[in-house]
This record gives sequence, C-alpha cells and structure tokens, in this order.
Amino acid sequence: MSIRSFMKMLIKLFGAQRVALGSDYPFPLGETKPGQLIELMKLSAEQKAQLLSATACEFLGMERDSLKR
Repeated sequence: MSIRSFMKMLIKLFGAQRVALGSDYPFPLGETKPGQLIELMKLSAEQKAQLLSATACEFLGMERDSLKR
C-alpha cells in the first residue's frame, strides 16, 4: 500500500479532524518537505487546512490564527 493510499484510508476511516501532519524532526525519516504529500493529494482546501494545522491546533488548544506563516 502506498503512503498516499494509506493517507486516504486514514482520512476515510477517522476523518480529517482526527489526522494531523506530523514530523520526525530532527530525524529525516519522512518527507523532505513536510506537508508535501498532503498538498499534492486531491483533497478539498478545507481538508488540507485541517490536516496541515487545524487538527493539531485543536488538540493543543490553540487558535489557528495565532500561527505565524
């Protein structure tokens, strides 16, 4: 199963509200550019925003607007 297929399955099973972008920083075990897989997937802008930041912000009790871009 490809990582893209696995991500689609996770989103389908749990919803974008329960899946968050993660990192193995400082260990280069995954993507060279964090979030690239999500950006390249055929997802709605809302789903991408949820996966890239909203789920983590909700978990941490933060407002998304407080993030610096």
